[in-house]
Amino acid sequence: MKIRSKMPFIILLLAIFFGTMSVAVADSPHQQAQFVSPSLIVNTSFLNVRTGPGVQYSVLLTVVGGTELPVIGRAKDNVWFQVSTVIGVGWVNIQFTAPRGSFTNVPVVTLEQVIAAAAQSTPTTLGLADLGQGGGGGAPTTSDTPVVGSPMRFTLPSGRVASVSPGERYRGMVNVEAVNARTQPMDGAPAITTLFRDDTFDYTIVGSSNDKNGVNWVALDIPDIGIGWVEGPKLFIRLSRVSGQVVSIRGNAIAMRDLPGGGSAQLPVLNEGREGFLRDISKDSQFVKIELGDGTVGWVPFAAVVGRTGTPTDEIDLTSLQNVPSPSDLGQGGGGGAPVSFGLAVPHIVINTGFLNVRSGPGSQFGILATYPGGSELPVIGIAKDGVWYLVEGTFGQGWVNSEFTVFRGSIKSVPIINTSG
Repeated sequence: MKIRSKMPFIILLLAIFFGTMSVAVADSPHQQAQFVSPSLIVNTSFLNVRTGPGVQYSVLLTVVGGTELPVIGRAKDNVWFQVSTVIGVGWVNIQFTAPRGSFTNVPVVTLEQVIAAAAQSTPTTLGLADLGQGGGGGAPTTSDTPVVGSPMRFTLPSGRVASVSPGERYRGMVNVEAVNARTQPMDGAPAITTLFRDDTFDYTIVGSSNDKNGVNWVALDIPDIGIGWVEGPKLFIRLSRVSGQVVSIRGNAIAMRDLPGGGSAQLPVLNEGREGFLRDISKDSQFVKIELGDGTVGWVPFAAVVGRTGTPTDEIDLTSLQNVPSPSDLGQGGGGGAPVSFGLAVPHIVINTGFLNVRSGPGSQFGILATYPGGSELPVIGIAKDGVWYLVEGTFGQGWVNSEFTVFRGSIKSVPIINTSG
């Protein structure tokens, strides 16, 4: 009887012991999780990583949904968090992410620290406004103004077709996993194709515009597709060899000087990968003069640059571009080889929008044969019964354009009506 009376007590002790053990085991992963570095998972299609904690700061790069960004700091408002990316430190808005880990020990970064860090860095992702292309940033200087002719097609050694324009100064490379190229510079406009990231391929830039929200859009000439508009922050803007031999900085904190080996001018400090046009070599071959994309010119050590390779304009033979007249010579902004000036006796249209698609039939449902920039002139050889669509002629053969985006010149009475019903 004595032994029996102790049994409930022993059972109670065993229950407490195993219960404590199970709690300890359950708590073990939780305790480990507290020491895992916190991160943010992007939970929107695309998210801008900025150079500072706010939308007033420029875009460093754009990342796609699902990207995991390690957190290294935070702003006092706990809305903007400093993260590490493949091209440096940036800031993201936590509202568009899913937090992972404990943020208890994440340090607060002050505005003074942000400014100090920005002063020591060199932009890696640039918009056209940064490069003097306008885009709402004021009129470009003479040295920055591109004189771009009609795009030409070249077949690369890989068999891929590249587009190059006489006089082009910049090209755009997609720096996100995928982006839609749209018919107009605005979010929600129809997409003509999807461009995927390829660090060995870029596109000739034929225009730039800001939408009503202040977002910069860049027009790219896409071979076999036409002109497509892409958000500027989703592109890496690089220099084109059409405007000169391109070199790339190797090393960090390379100071530009106004004289070979010296000078006191306040010129930029360049970091790894910054591009410039090679303009001159010093007599002792120790220094080279380079011109940055924004037109800044200065000298750097010869050993601090390397010839850039691997882009379409680096690989192709550009001699065929040397004798191609520029738009200023033609007076009309190119036009893909079509005649650019007609007398009033010849019925023709003048394109009065940024870019206009020439289609295979009289309607927006038909495929695109070519795309022409504003100011281009095309001869009119017919008109649809609805009076809206004109049949025009060019290097593409014959195609149709919407009259609402053109100005007609000449006598419309001499243009035959085309029956397109059968």
